[in-house]
Amino acid sequence: MSECQPKPSLEARAADDSRHGPFVYRDELGARLALAADEPKTVRTRLRLMGAVAALLEEGGLHDLRVADCAARAGLAHGTFYRYWPDRSAAARDVLGDFMATVRARRPVSAPGTALYPRIVAANRYYVRVYRANAGLMRCLMQLGNVEAEFARIGQEANLALAARVVRAWERADPALDLPPHERIARALACIAMVEGVLRDLYVRPALAPLASMGEDEVADMLSTAWFRILFGRDPPRRGRKAG
Repeated sequence: MSECQPKPSLEARAADDSRHGPFVYRDELGARLALAADEPKTVRTRLRLMGAVAALLEEGGLHDLRVADCAARAGLAHGTFYRYWPDRSAAARDVLGDFMATVRARRPVSAPGTALYPRIVAANRYYVRVYRANAGLMRCLMQLGNVEAEFARIGQEANLALAARVVRAWERADPALDLPPHERIARALACIAMVEGVLRDLYVRPALAPLASMGEDEVADMLSTAWFRILFGRDPPRRGRKAG
């Protein structure tokens, strides 16, 4: 690499290694740490602490997070934690914010010209796998959003941005779409909320016994069919046929 070229961030380097697709966030942080051998000690220490915070959030939830446990899990002195965050809430916000960004960065990229329905299926299969693999962190996202309005706002804005992308793809697939803009966004948001609600009840606080025996792809395909019906008012095309 030329000296005049900026060195890619650890996040970018980890993304290059694993490309796109489902991930376990603790493993993602471990991959970043493995790539950080030539980084300053402060960078490596922060990654160790982030990995510890992520593991404790996954296992015990937001409300059981303790600074002493974070430091011990990382194998560091208690005071080291405070060089990076003023308290456990700041650490949780930082780690969960990075987790959300990683979910977005790992989304599958469809080949040009891919029809809309296969793209919906691919996106939902990805999200179902990520959700199930990081169910504890997903629970923490809900917990933090319930107590911090700013964090809830960030999540709402992310959903709105995703809904806007869904609408743009929907409009390209159906140029004759005859719905006002606000209803288009509302339907896209309804699709997103449906997925989050089903996965929450299935993996975070299991309440959907009829779905307990369904595999990840079955759940994703069921949700994708519902998406298509909400957007287009009809069943999706059969496999092998071109979709809009």
